[in-house]
Amino acid sequence: MRLWIIGLIVLGLGLTASPAMAHPQHAFSSSGGFLEGLTHPWFGLDHLLAMVTVGLLAVRMGRKAIWMLPASFLGCLGLGAMLGLIGGSLPLVEVGIALSVVLLGASLMFRSDFPLLSVVLVMGGMGLFHGHAHGTEMPTLATPAYYFTGFFMATAALHTLGIVSGKYLTQSDHGIRFLRLAGAVISCAGIGILLA
Repeated sequence: MRLWIIGLIVLGLGLTASPAMAHPQHAFSSSGGFLEGLTHPWFGLDHLLAMVTVGLLAVRMGRKAIWMLPASFLGCLGLGAMLGLIGGSLPLVEVGIALSVVLLGASLMFRSDFPLLSVVLVMGGMGLFHGHAHGTEMPTLATPAYYFTGFFMATAALHTLGIVSGKYLTQSDHGIRFLRLAGAVISCAGIGILLA
């Protein structure tokens, strides 16, 4: 029973994060942009939910997916960030980010026996949208290398948080039921972000 209480508290805290839809420009600090990049994913509901859920879904799928899903997301996050930084356009970025949350949550709800290659490609597409948002929102006075290092580290940390949580939760039937419930809540949150 404690697992449910802890899970609901963690999920509730995640849902209280402000949506990244507004994507405000961050104030420049002496970190050269590193701190802005490091904190951005943690304080945007859409980024936070997507990145943690990538790790959860990777564990649900198991085996090679545990490293392939986060690697695909991170790799394409970098491509999207570079595209955004140089001013390249990507249509419907905010819609793509919100849909990534909906799809990840829905995938977590169901038995995850999707073809691995298909999921890896979809993860890459999701990473591209999230990365583009990061690249276009880099503070004007920030050093790109510092900013990108910060948000790559934050993204990897959120994936790892999802993986570690998923490993713990998949050890029991209660935990798996909680993951499915969390997937439903995440998917609904994504719909809310999409409609906002």
